[in-house]
Amino acid sequence: MAGRDGRRVHVCQCPPGRAGHRAPRVVGAAKWSLTVASRLANNWPNLFADVGSSYPPRENFRLTPEVKQKFTEKLRRDPSEFHGIKVASAVRTDGLKLVLANGSWVCYRLSGTEPVVRVYCEARSREDLAKLSATATAKAWIFD
Repeated sequence: MAGRDGRRVHVCQCPPGRAGHRAPRVVGAAKWSLTVASRLANNWPNLFADVGSSYPPRENFRLTPEVKQKFTEKLRRDPSEFHGIKVASAVRTDGLKLVLANGSWVCYRLSGTEPVVRVYCEARSREDLAKLSATATAKAWIFD
């Protein structure tokens, strides 16, 4: 079998060191990938028990020009808490993402094409998500 450079490539498990011998790394990577895929497939029912569940809704809220200006100023500040939950960090990569102390987060992102703010939330449980609900708590933070 020939490689991209035209040299002969061995497709076997013989010791490396021979000119053009690349197969062991490729075969090793393929074996590793298959092993990981097999373990995931065998442990699929336990996956959420190990890493937790995710419930990420998204809501859009229309803004008047006055509310948008006020809210844009609010996005520049770093809140220390979000409706009674301590804010662990504020990330400004794409909008304002408030990472909360309990592992949940809320992200506010102004649309560049229409007068709306998009609100994304994620929590470890449905109960925590209900506390962050984009239609209640998250909306109140926009309009207060």
